[in-house]
Amino acid sequence: MSDLTRKDVIMILATTETARLTGVDLSGLDLSGLNFAGANLIRADLSGTDLTNAYMRHCVLEEADLEGAILVNANFRDANLKGCNLKGAQLQGANLTDANLSGVELDAMQKEQAKGVWLP
Repeated sequence: MSDLTRKDVIMILATTETARLTGVDLSGLDLSGLNFAGANLIRADLSGTDLTNAYMRHCVLEEADLEGAILVNANFRDANLKGCNLKGAQLQGANLTDANLSGVELDAMQKEQAKGVWLP
């Protein structure tokens, strides 16, 4: 579980144009609805994190752990998700248009749940 709080993350996002959160542990936090546009989240631990309706456009999430994350209606347009762990992530309504999904695998259950997901 993260030592950071939702309030801490909001402060970081508000005080920098491009947040650098490389390797940070944000696991289990409710970060729904936040604007992470352009943030660097390489190798970040976002497992079990609620990112419902989050704006993740142009984020760099290479090798981030999103296992079990709630990504419902999140906007990952043009994001780099190369090598991310999306095992068990909830993807309903997520926008993955033009996202880099190299090395990302979805299991059969996720493909079924991904109705409404915008894929490139």
